[in-house]
Amino acid sequence: MRAQASNLSVASGDMSRVRGDTKAQLVDAYMEKRAELRRFLLAHFKDAHKADDVLQEIYLKIQRTKLTAPIDNRVAFLFRIANNLALDHRRRIERSLKRDHKWHEESGHFLGSEPVYDGPDADARIDAKAKISKIIQLVRQLPPQCAKVFVAHKLEGLSHAEVAERLEISRSTVEKHMGKALRYLAKHLDE
Repeated sequence: MRAQASNLSVASGDMSRVRGDTKAQLVDAYMEKRAELRRFLLAHFKDAHKADDVLQEIYLKIQRTKLTAPIDNRVAFLFRIANNLALDHRRRIERSLKRDHKWHEESGHFLGSEPVYDGPDADARIDAKAKISKIIQLVRQLPPQCAKVFVAHKLEGLSHAEVAERLEISRSTVEKHMGKALRYLAKHLDE
């Protein structure tokens, strides 16, 4: 049920007492009805972990809520919070599933209704990681300015002109550094 602000006949100076008392009473009602709230959430989710998570969210919501009026029916208020949080949780899951399904439709391959992984196999991934490690090691061996140019152009995606502007060097110097870096990497990558 909703808080009845029209029933509030407390002077504004006493409002903090009403808020504190109402919050304390709401926490007391939560502690008293915690087992019933958990059963309600278990019936909703059919999963004890989710029910416990939402039960904890109820407590946090009570602590964060700024109450401005007394609550006529604290138990109904708690069950309304539980239901709203459960619905929010379900909507989040549905949105996530829709997003995942859309992504799979756009980027995945299916064999019947089962998704088929079309990425590289484990050996290819291991080889790629080893190659990346080798490239990182080789880039660290380049002269500092040459390494900065290579990283800015190849990893950050800057054009030669943008690299030249950032490092305050000429474009031809960027091109020379890139040539030097690429020759060095090509020579030592297969070692």
